[in-house]
Amino acid sequence: MKEAITSYDKALEIQPDSHAAWHNRGIVLYDLECYEEAITSYNKALEIKPDDHNVWNFRGIVLRNLGRYEEAIASYNTALEIKPDDHYAWNFRGNALDNLGRNEEAIASYDKALEIKPDYHDVWNFRREGAR
Repeated sequence: MKEAITSYDKALEIQPDSHAAWHNRGIVLYDLECYEEAITSYNKALEIKPDDHNVWNFRGIVLRNLGRYEEAIASYNTALEIKPDDHYAWNFRGNALDNLGRNEEAIASYDKALEIKPDYHDVWNFRREGAR
């Protein structure tokens, strides 16, 4: 995977405003558990294309893994402002709210995800766990 980072870095030397390269670089850094660097890459991608709801979601996932739940929720909220029917963002938002012990809000987020995609089986699991 480190070869992929080298490739993205080379692409970014050539075209520093490549949204896709910054986004994909962030994904690889996340997979390598280089979370702070992943956030930096996602932030660069968002400077170029601030309306990419997927990047906001990925950024939120990394922030949540770092225990920065409020920031993660803010990222998911931005993703949802851009694409309100993004069932993944509603689910991830619910996860972060769960981590903060905000169970009622978490369940409301899970319910919204299920309203959009009723067969999203992971949400049913999270919703049940959050209801405890």
